[in-house]
Amino acid sequence: MNDFLIIVLLVVSLLINLSSFDDILIDMLSLGIRRVPFRPGTDSVPIPKTAVFIANWDEADVLGRMVEGNLRRIDIPQVSLVLGVYPNDTETRRVAEALAAAHPDRVRVIVNRLTGPTSKGQMLNEMFAQVFSDEGAPELVVLHDSEDVIDPRSFEVYARCAAKYDFIQVPVFSLTREKGARVASTYMEEFAERHTRELVVRNAVGAAIPSAGVGTCLTRRLIRHFLETRGQVLMSGTVTEDYILGIEAKRAGFRPLFASVSAPASEGRDFVATREYFPRELEASIKQRTRWVYGIAFEGMHKLGWRGDPWDVYFFLRDRKGMITNFLPPISLALFALVLLGAVDLKNLTPGYEQLFYWSLTFNIVAAGFRYAARLTANYQVYGTFHWLAIAIRWPVAIYINMVATYRAWKIYFGESQLGTVPIVWSKTDHHIPDDFANALR
Repeated sequence: MNDFLIIVLLVVSLLINLSSFDDILIDMLSLGIRRVPFRPGTDSVPIPKTAVFIANWDEADVLGRMVEGNLRRIDIPQVSLVLGVYPNDTETRRVAEALAAAHPDRVRVIVNRLTGPTSKGQMLNEMFAQVFSDEGAPELVVLHDSEDVIDPRSFEVYARCAAKYDFIQVPVFSLTREKGARVASTYMEEFAERHTRELVVRNAVGAAIPSAGVGTCLTRRLIRHFLETRGQVLMSGTVTEDYILGIEAKRAGFRPLFASVSAPASEGRDFVATREYFPRELEASIKQRTRWVYGIAFEGMHKLGWRGDPWDVYFFLRDRKGMITNFLPPISLALFALVLLGAVDLKNLTPGYEQLFYWSLTFNIVAAGFRYAARLTANYQVYGTFHWLAIAIRWPVAIYINMVATYRAWKIYFGESQLGTVPIVWSKTDHHIPDDFANALR
């Protein structure tokens, strides 16, 4: 039994080495990539007719404040909000229609022909079908959710980039959370890391850019292509239709772009980005991340396969490795606890294995320090503060959430989805928005 545990410990340690090396490679590559400065109002471009699509189910409590708050921030007449609602969601429909009556030039309501809830993808496809059946369809469509604080400057970014690119993603960050909100705060550094590093690298090497589901701009060319070739823009029967769309856009020959633009600030950087609140409660966070892990890793593997250039395949591996690696830190900690308690004796290791084990352990410790430093700096870039102790405290919380979410994703894969062949029930996240949109970013 002792020998078996030692072998397991060594294998887990080596797998963590491999995953950590992958993360460090992305961090190092990101350091050498030139960032694009943003100078609002300088050599400005005209904003084309742009529609912000917001799919809704049971959002009566937040939709009115979200729309009113964003309309006050977005003083651009060419930008309108299109609200998708269900005929049987009477409260949300009532709020949406009242908003359209109050802002007839800026708000339009699309009523789904199906009763809800169906899925976010089905609702968006219905919205695309109805809006683009008109001759006056917009030049650009931007996807958002009913909890988003939309950056008005993003529309200038989309307008500048749409001449060359048809799929444009801006960064997405969590709004700053109060002290003690450990679950919700884990999204701060995780999105900061991903959207100041990984997606910057994906863009620089020409890999496909997955949609974050919000802050995603699509040109009329891309939308028309999918409507004409398959009758819908988003793949049906999926829970991460936005992620899949980003991969499909590149495969269809359209140029994707991760538009990471920012300006120096007194502390950190001022990013043009979508901001929002993520779940505060543990169970809600696990539920949301289960959908992400299942959709990106399991469903993505079945729907998209491994086709692509070498960089695409590499990032598929990164996107999907979590189905294994999210279990490794807890297993490693449990095994090391057995070593410290004397339940596992390392004295009987052969010299070669002993050297490999201690080399692997040393690399893991160094990599953990590197990861901590990367999280600190990414967090500082976005929030202008070094959260030295808070990140150290929240890190184990994030590890636990991701582990449980991955376990549930495996259960869905072997159970409800029948090895990814059957669509699963839509798992919607409850939305929360700031009370004061004007000061939400301060």
